[in-house]
Amino acid sequence: MSTTVEPTLIPRQTVDDIARLAQEFAASGCGVPPTQGSPSDADSREAYTAYGKAGLIGMHWPVRFGGRGFDSAVTFAVEEQMGYQWLPMSSYLLSVKTIGNALLQYATEQMCAEFIPRIASGELIFCQGFSEPEAGTDLGSLRTVARRDGDRYIVNGRKIWTSSAEYADWVYLAVRTGSTESRHRGLSVFLVDMNTPGIHVDVHRTLGGGTIGELTLTDVAVPADQVVGEIDGGWEILMGTLDYERVTSEKVGVMLRLLDEIDPLVVDRSGRQTLDRIRGDAHIAREHGRRATERLAAGVDASAESSMAKLSIAVLMQELAAVAVELVGPRALIESGPGAVVDGKLAAFGRAAVATTIAGGVSDIQRKNISRRRIGSWS
Repeated sequence: MSTTVEPTLIPRQTVDDIARLAQEFAASGCGVPPTQGSPSDADSREAYTAYGKAGLIGMHWPVRFGGRGFDSAVTFAVEEQMGYQWLPMSSYLLSVKTIGNALLQYATEQMCAEFIPRIASGELIFCQGFSEPEAGTDLGSLRTVARRDGDRYIVNGRKIWTSSAEYADWVYLAVRTGSTESRHRGLSVFLVDMNTPGIHVDVHRTLGGGTIGELTLTDVAVPADQVVGEIDGGWEILMGTLDYERVTSEKVGVMLRLLDEIDPLVVDRSGRQTLDRIRGDAHIAREHGRRATERLAAGVDASAESSMAKLSIAVLMQELAAVAVELVGPRALIESGPGAVVDGKLAAFGRAAVATTIAGGVSDIQRKNISRRRIGSWS
């Protein structure tokens, strides 16, 4: 394990468990495949279950819900370690980092008691049904409709960019319960069993080597008590959920791993200075994530901080992908065979990096959010 990843917050046994799991998954074939551009796009139910058994899920969650009661900074460091070890993380990032944390903040005690322990044990996988063909960046435009029918809602619509949909047991679903004119005021969030009749999943491969799902919902019946928060009160929940999603400490781990792998291959002074600068920027991105994590744990607005964390690492990943070709040469583009660098991970990483400034919120929106939330408050 490289000294560039800081394990000081993590129990020594946990560090060893993460490294052991990475070795086991690589040997068994359920780790991140060579053509996979980033662990954050890789999926494996076997790996997710193993994380639960190893106690890696919800380390800062309350003990009464199956967590371990550590500080949120421990979870942040663990996720960075998991990224560094190139573990498959798509299901984890959605079920744990994003949706699990959001449920603890916005759901009732009863709903948390029902779902959080099953997430912590590695039993329950969620996918996130937010984006639509005409509502990605602007979630206020979403058209998936839920109409009240007695003690249930009937949902019709379509969702895209739904990672882990083919593995998920439940979907964290954004729907319109008010009129289209109400926009933000007419949105709600439901928890929906993926086995409910009327849900169809199509799976598409991505440039980065992973998959994304497309959900078609036709007359899907959802019990009325499966709403998170209040009916028509989903906008705040959606925005808060995205704050959790955008703290990408695992991508910092991925960056540091690749920098460590590239380092011995670069011998000229200028190249090494470039790597040192990128490494320093990766540490800055880490600090943005830490600050956002602290604010989220304190229950205060972290929108600008999470956008800073997301934007900084997304841009940096694209820079590293480009710089690797300049410093290592054409071998950085070879994915297999004797000429491949870092087992082909550099080439796959380059493909995956294309989407980093789009997935989870486009960079222009992150900049706008930062300027509105922070620069405006300083003037």
